[in-house]
Amino acid sequence: MAAVVVAAIGAGLGVAVATYFGALFVITTLVAASPLALRENPKTFARACLSVGTGLLVWALIGVIVGMFVFIPAALLLFVASFAARGNRPGAWFALAVPLAGAAAVVAFLALFVRE
Repeated sequence: MAAVVVAAIGAGLGVAVATYFGALFVITTLVAASPLALRENPKTFARACLSVGTGLLVWALIGVIVGMFVFIPAALLLFVASFAARGNRPGAWFALAVPLAGAAAVVAFLALFVRE
């Protein structure tokens, strides 16, 4: 829940500063809130928190120019939430594969769109 609150605060700051990209901030906050719908199944909740946290971190790094860096604290809180309960962790292969896929997405974006 703390990640959703932090994301909502970040969206409020983003809408106030970059009004042209306000819809992106609101949509990103809705995505950050999506794991809350999966609280009934703890293992799925942990995997959703890890996946959404990685996605938010990738989105924050790619969208740093328009101010998406305000979602970095929410992404880190989602990472912590995915490993908080001892018996409901996402699993070793999933915990390794998702951040590696996120890193690969950032590298691919940089390779395709950033030119000197």
